[in-house]
Amino acid sequence: MEEKGIQMEKQHKRNDVAKKFFERGNKGKVEYVLNSNISTYDSSQNIKQCKIVLIADKQVESYRYMYQTRILEELDVRFSSLSTIIKNHEVFDAFHINQNIIGRICCDSEGKLNDESVLLEIPEKRNRLKLSLNKIESYALFSGQIVGVKGTMKNEENYLEINNIFEVPLLPMYKSPFGELVELNVKPLNIVVAAGPFTFDVGFGYEPFNELLIKMEQEKPDLLILLGPFVSEDHPLLIEKNTPKTPGELFKEHVTDKLSKFIKASPGVSIVMVPSTKDLFHCSFVFPQPPFPKSGLPKDVICTSNPAQFRVNEITFVIDNVDILFHLASNEIERNAAPALDRMGRLSRHILIQRHLYPLFPTSPEVNLEYKKSSFLELQNLPDILILPSKLKYFAKIVENVICINPGYLSKGESGGTYAKITIHPLQQTLMEGAFIENLVSKRARVEIVRV
Repeated sequence: MEEKGIQMEKQHKRNDVAKKFFERGNKGKVEYVLNSNISTYDSSQNIKQCKIVLIADKQVESYRYMYQTRILEELDVRFSSLSTIIKNHEVFDAFHINQNIIGRICCDSEGKLNDESVLLEIPEKRNRLKLSLNKIESYALFSGQIVGVKGTMKNEENYLEINNIFEVPLLPMYKSPFGELVELNVKPLNIVVAAGPFTFDVGFGYEPFNELLIKMEQEKPDLLILLGPFVSEDHPLLIEKNTPKTPGELFKEHVTDKLSKFIKASPGVSIVMVPSTKDLFHCSFVFPQPPFPKSGLPKDVICTSNPAQFRVNEITFVIDNVDILFHLASNEIERNAAPALDRMGRLSRHILIQRHLYPLFPTSPEVNLEYKKSSFLELQNLPDILILPSKLKYFAKIVENVICINPGYLSKGESGGTYAKITIHPLQQTLMEGAFIENLVSKRARVEIVRV
């Protein structure tokens, strides 16, 4: 009888959450707009022209991950590459080389980084220097960050008082060939990005996901990007093993079957799916992560690896589907850093500057990073749009001419979460000069964060 009472109480709670969700008063509310001067666009009645090209050498295939190569060797390869770039940078060369050192930021203990515990690890010498930050007016540092510093050695041999920090220079933006841009740049694009979890943690009704698909069937965007987890390992009922269905059965019933119906009702809408390391219906829980297996999914769905790097027409998208923003925020120390940027902009900028989608070391306990595959985490160019799903508050910002977006989670709280809607207008003909043309997406895109 006691067990029956517990089950009835849980069912009552599920019904209560569903009732509050369907009675929510903020349905469809636009929570934030980036570039509000740029207009929206109704794509529901238009022919779709959405060409998706996966960046070939950034697609992770299935691999055996029980064997780890020596982590330091993999870290040293990346350090060697970035240190050479810093050394060749004109700002770094302006000072006497003996006062300049390139290294990796680390902590002098296993605790959280603070301004008294900062070390600079010099991989070539397998040496660590204690850093004094007292003379630095502004900085933003985290463990694993590769930087150059200018300073003076003090009394102790391994103590460096620094007065300047040198960053890795930014990568260039991707430039589109003129002919490709003319061919593809004919009408505005509507792109929607939604990140899981897609169901509330009291049950498997997938109410927010169902509502999203209903809305997308009405609006018919050119592209719908869905980011896992679709069946999350953090779901309380799965942790308690209090469900009669397997993760595979839940995925088929609430994701595969519903996407099949959506595709039939909305022909022409492209769908991209990116897995999460928290997805139980996936063969791999390590990062970087291979795509979902295509078997069972509708054939029109494009499955990418995690992270994902691809182009939509001329526009470069990069999606980093681990919560790197939260992990960086938990580790970063700063003083008067980047006054033109708020904290979320600054954290996003770390990724762009470090040219890497998980520059933090040691990693968060939440991430099982396979270092021998870390090349898949490297950026080739600055993307036009960088998607960073996080438990932190949703945002859309322009950082170093890159549109950085945290769409929020679709299922969050009792009234549902948020997703991002991106409208990208064609590049003006007057700006199409030369054989290769900068896309200038940050100047012609509008981003809305919308409540489901």
